[in-house]
Amino acid sequence: MPTAKFHDTNEIVVAATLWLMHRYQQTGCNKLARLIEQHLRWIETRATSPQRAAVCQHLHVVWHSASCAPFPHTAVH
Repeated sequence: MPTAKFHDTNEIVVAATLWLMHRYQQTGCNKLARLIEQHLRWIETRATSPQRAAVCQHLHVVWHSASCAPFPHTAVH
């Protein structure tokens, strides 16, 4: 399977943030939540173009949805 090719640090951070959000939805891990918040702040401080600002806004919306969603329950034996 081909891997995505990223061209700059911002793209890498966005991809990593989306991956962290996905993992957070699966686990509800507080450490992941802190990393996501750090990534969002990093992206926001570097949003020098309208396109990057829009990406940052979109990620904030995605994060709000992910952080408010219920977590899957796992069976405890």
